[in-house]
Amino acid sequence: MEQTRLTRAAEERKKQEGRRRKAEEERRRKAQQKLRKEEQERHQEEVRRRTEELRRKQEEEQREREEEQRKREEEQRRREEEARQREEEARRRREEERRRQEEEQHKREEEQCKKEEERRRREEEARQRQEEARRRREEQRRRREEEQRKREEEQRRREEEARQRQEEAQRRREEQRRQQEEQRRRQEEEQQRIDQQRRATDAQVTMQRVVLASSIVTFSSGLSIENTITGFESCKVRVKNIPGDARQEEIAALFTQQGLDMSEFHVVSMKDTPGRRGKKEADIITNADVAQSLAVGLEGLEFRDERLEFEVGIFNAPGAMGALTPRDENTLTISCRAPSVRYVVEYPDIAFCHTKVRELDGRICAGRRVKVEMNQLPPGRIVPSFRPNTIKISNLPDVVPPSIVIDFAQSHSIRALKPHSFDVDSAIRTLRLHIMQIEGIGMQSFDVTSRGDNEAGVLSIRARFNTWDNTKKVHDALLDRRFSFICNSVFWLRIPPQALYTITIPSGQYRAQENLWKELQENIKDRKACNIIIRELNGGNYRIQVSGTIKAALGALKVRVESLAAGEKIERWHDHLAFPQAPLMQRITEAGAFLRSDSRKRTLKLYGEPKVVEKAKAIVMEELERLASLEFTVTLRRPSVGYFVRIGLAAMREVFGEDNVALDIRSAVITVRGGEEVRLHLDNHIAESLKSVNVNVAPGSHTCPICYDDVSTPFQLVCEHVYCTGCIRHFLTSAAETGNFPLVCMGNESTCGTPISIPVIQKFLPPTAFNHLLETVFTTHVDRHPQEFRYCKTPDCAQIYRRSEAVSVLRCPSCFSEICSSCGEDSHKRLSCEDARIHNNPAEQERMSEAWLLQQRGIKKCPTCSRLLEKIEGCNHMTCPCGAHICWRCMGVFNAGEIYDHMNTAHGGIYGDEPAPAPPQPQATIPQHQNPGVDVFQGIDYLEQVRLLNEAEARRIAQEQYDRGRRERDRIVALRAEAMEQRRREEADRERQLRLERETQWRQQAERQRREQEEADRLYRQQVNWWRTEQNERDQQVALGRQTLWQQQPTRPQPPPQPSRQDQGSWCVVM
Repeated sequence: MEQTRLTRAAEERKKQEGRRRKAEEERRRKAQQKLRKEEQERHQEEVRRRTEELRRKQEEEQREREEEQRKREEEQRRREEEARQREEEARRRREEERRRQEEEQHKREEEQCKKEEERRRREEEARQRQEEARRRREEQRRRREEEQRKREEEQRRREEEARQRQEEAQRRREEQRRQQEEQRRRQEEEQQRIDQQRRATDAQVTMQRVVLASSIVTFSSGLSIENTITGFESCKVRVKNIPGDARQEEIAALFTQQGLDMSEFHVVSMKDTPGRRGKKEADIITNADVAQSLAVGLEGLEFRDERLEFEVGIFNAPGAMGALTPRDENTLTISCRAPSVRYVVEYPDIAFCHTKVRELDGRICAGRRVKVEMNQLPPGRIVPSFRPNTIKISNLPDVVPPSIVIDFAQSHSIRALKPHSFDVDSAIRTLRLHIMQIEGIGMQSFDVTSRGDNEAGVLSIRARFNTWDNTKKVHDALLDRRFSFICNSVFWLRIPPQALYTITIPSGQYRAQENLWKELQENIKDRKACNIIIRELNGGNYRIQVSGTIKAALGALKVRVESLAAGEKIERWHDHLAFPQAPLMQRITEAGAFLRSDSRKRTLKLYGEPKVVEKAKAIVMEELERLASLEFTVTLRRPSVGYFVRIGLAAMREVFGEDNVALDIRSAVITVRGGEEVRLHLDNHIAESLKSVNVNVAPGSHTCPICYDDVSTPFQLVCEHVYCTGCIRHFLTSAAETGNFPLVCMGNESTCGTPISIPVIQKFLPPTAFNHLLETVFTTHVDRHPQEFRYCKTPDCAQIYRRSEAVSVLRCPSCFSEICSSCGEDSHKRLSCEDARIHNNPAEQERMSEAWLLQQRGIKKCPTCSRLLEKIEGCNHMTCPCGAHICWRCMGVFNAGEIYDHMNTAHGGIYGDEPAPAPPQPQATIPQHQNPGVDVFQGIDYLEQVRLLNEAEARRIAQEQYDRGRRERDRIVALRAEAMEQRRREEADRERQLRLERETQWRQQAERQRREQEEADRLYRQQVNWWRTEQNERDQQVALGRQTLWQQQPTRPQPPPQPSRQDQGSWCVVM
């Protein structure tokens, strides 16, 4: 009872605990729902706030524009008012001048009257003075006339001088204008020459890129492929101990000085060496055939007082798993000091000895780089003859004459120590014999890379073994052992670490792909052959390591891990996504994916399960579209504003639309809307605007080779053919879809064929689109040259190799599969490609076996069912399982009752040797026997026939099974071929339809742009004509007013007629 009670109590507690957990989960779920609801409300509030800010900003911009318009109108009214006041002031001054002249004339007339009165009075008073008075008046009149004549001459002289001054000023202005035009013409010619040289230089530009995993491809103009180093052929040369201030060009010069062309190697990276301050290391990719010889030839090279170190290893594609092993992972490097001798040199004092040590240490003497140090006694030893004022020179050749040492040390007090001397050839043979005596070692090669005749004075040997374990076994056998054949010295050994491929991924990426990683681990059956280890690091990241003993399994797993860790790349970019905002990352995380942004490579990658990635991709594309619709502004320099008014603004509007580009001339701010491509074009136009002289082709003076219309916004190539900017942009951006490579000029009815330079292509394609185009070009090149390049046969492996007629074994650097370079199948040592094909094809083996059997005596085919029949012994009557009765001599088919008569009549009996094989006879119908009760085998060895029939039946069943399997395989192959052909036709139809739609859209867009341009030109001409008409009317009114004023003054000469506006030459609008 007590037990029952306790059991019930326990069950009751469990129920209470379950109810408590359910209540807690319900409370947690409600809290989460509340949090999500609050988050949604905050998000909606943020959207409303942003919408309100945008509306407020638009209203402020509208008010600012209205205020600027009002200020411009007030300024215009003020200028008109000032002009009117100036005209009134001039008219008032002219009126005052006219009144003043009239007053003076009136005064002169009054004076004349007084004189007349005085004369009459004098005549009345004294007639005797009348003549005198008349004479004085005559003289006064002559003086007045003379003065009047002088005044007129002075006036004419002043007018002539003023005319001459005006003509001189006009000549000076004309001369200055001609000089400016001549200078501008020279500048334009110089700029044209510079532009043509730049285009010619751009046409020679080549570019190296890593394409398709690890293939180094050299592109030239038109994206033609000049050289290709496939991943199978390439290897990595790591240069270490480089000074920190060294430049990449200097490292490349080390290889070009060895006779290599720039297209034969590629400097991938140059970065600081971890743990060594002030030192760098560079990774160079080159052909594997020359990498080893280069590394050995450059080993120990002195560069800026530093001795460089070279290491040859496998080149991993960017983002692939890094290996802790070099390319020759089974190679043991064995080195020792070559035969040498040491000298002790004496100098006057110890200070002079220290000076000589600094002077001579590291210099070359007798072909060796010697080591010079102070001569010191070993600790604990006392030598009476020891002198402290001596130095010791080491690493001299053992056959060096003393005279060379005397000249090198500049001292005659020298003494040779015990030499380190041995026979190099004998030591090499002894070492090789010693290695071959180690049990279970399979040595593949034994190469002497240095016999000690280099500057370092080191004897170096590279021994290659079949496995890394054997390499380690030899390493342990030689380690720290002294050998008499090298003067009781030890070897310096260097062994590469065992293959262990590692990659580190962020914690967010691992959480998004956690199920995929676990599934990959669970699918590994044999963990000795290959294994994957996943560990969480201290920083939160995850380290994934792949190791194994079977190369094929290890390579396949490595390729799968690299493919999973690579994620899915999004072929678009925006600068705002270099550091994604928290709401976007939260949406992607809620979808179950992880987004990784690389601002240096300008790439976006998504990680997660396939369905989750598709959902997250839609979110990212939506964000990219939203960012592309936003506006951004750039403040231009003042010299750039004129260029954009004349050329740049129209060119960008033609390409991206009227509504997406706007320019405020007053503030020099250009506002654009769009993504990465718009920014690229804007940067190109800004760089073009900052030139000292802009030389442009006049619009409408050329015909575009693409649209066959007058060029609106011209763009000129090196061949001097001119395109519309929008047309050449469309041609280059759609090149990846058309697949027509190389990219050449379409001028002269598509017969020009001049390649388009790489810098021109980069002007119109953002980095992401340009890299995608390079990959498309190389993929198309590989597809068009199947006799030269082929893909690795391992699924998901993107490596390619170069095909050759000669049979050789190639090893894939990614998946480690071994491939025949001739037939592209698995390597087949000691077999030709044809033999290997037959060996791997059971159907072909069966066909050849059947052909061989038919050539043997005693085996033939049934004329009815084509089964193979074998006659071992007995008569010539053969009965096939299909029911046919056959004569073995002539292979005729007869009835059971007629066959023996035939054999006796035609062949003289039922036995006898068969003649030479005859062609098969026509098949005959096999009638049913008239009397089933009659034994058709009467008179024949029945037991023998039964045995033969059983054997034939067994062979028939095997043949039916083989035929059934072959027909099924043929049916599957035919279905697959039919399905592939159907898919190919559907894809071709879709591609043709898409191409037609794109061409239709392009034509419609071009027609729409042409109509819009014509309408804009019409409105512009209408506005200009209105302005000219209004200006002419104003000028005519002013001229009439001046004519009226001159007519009111009869004493002043008439002004010359003013030329009309039409007679004054052309006009211009200054923006």
